[in-house]
Amino acid sequence: MEHEHIAGDSVQYLEGWIDVLGNGLLKKTTLKSSSNQPDNPQTGQSVSIWIRTMLENRKDIEAPKYLNFMIGKGDVYQALEICVPLMKLEETILILADVRYCSPSEECQPPGSRLLLEVQLLSISGPGIKDRSEEEQLELINREREKGNNHFQRKDYQLALFIYTCALKIIESSSEGEIRCEQKDMLLDEKVKCYSNMAACHLKTGNLKETISCCDIVLQHRPHHCKALFRKGKVLAMQQIYPLSIVFLKKALAVQPEHPEIKEEIKTIISTWTKHRISGITEKFGHGSSKQSVTRQRSFQNINWKWTIGISAIALGSIILCKWRLS
Repeated sequence: MEHEHIAGDSVQYLEGWIDVLGNGLLKKTTLKSSSNQPDNPQTGQSVSIWIRTMLENRKDIEAPKYLNFMIGKGDVYQALEICVPLMKLEETILILADVRYCSPSEECQPPGSRLLLEVQLLSISGPGIKDRSEEEQLELINREREKGNNHFQRKDYQLALFIYTCALKIIESSSEGEIRCEQKDMLLDEKVKCYSNMAACHLKTGNLKETISCCDIVLQHRPHHCKALFRKGKVLAMQQIYPLSIVFLKKALAVQPEHPEIKEEIKTIISTWTKHRISGITEKFGHGSSKQSVTRQRSFQNINWKWTIGISAIALGSIILCKWRLS
């Protein structure tokens, strides 16, 4: 079988690059489109591909070869696991990937370098996830989620998010049609785990809106989910919505009364909130021109100390009450 190869010494002339993960580390573009088969290969199906692996300067680092693997099984490196399911039958694509996603074991490149993969999808076979047994479906879902967890531990949060999203797509496909109540509950458990883990990823990357969105989905199904309550409370505090933040954190504490991190977070937020309130009142009554300041100082000389003592008493009382409740 003959294969069309890319030409030229640079890939910069090629258009239509898609940033697959959204972090610039894994991109793909189409070299030869296909009008065959509208469906992409699904998780659980087997595929056959032709692949050529090159350095970014177009130098081959291994001979072109044929590969057969199952989508979602994890037998090949991540660039293929991620990009091949996006292909059509007989389509040829070019992948530009950071070495962490595509380095062949026998030719490990320096960290930060990039490789080029020219890939043609030759065949798709076998049943998709919907046609697999319940046990196989759960195994594939759990495998995807665990892969996401591994990437999270390596602090590759964008890739972890992508993998969790893939797991959710499998869950969605597995939930179609009539299924047993037990199977439905297990799929819901996996869905909750994925969204909880996605919330952790978004929190790590500072995407506060997405963090709350994922937490809300978890809490919709599991109102007493401690991690979702804690993360939402933490994000609300970061947004300076202190009263509501404490509400969610106290709900989390009710689920795990002896959790030290939750206790410490509540103490920190109450202290921060108190300082903001005192600072706000100080600014309200402490600004103005020099003449006005002197006048205000004289006018409020007899009552400013009452405000200060009163606010301090409220702050101290709140902290003492919190400590009493958390002990």
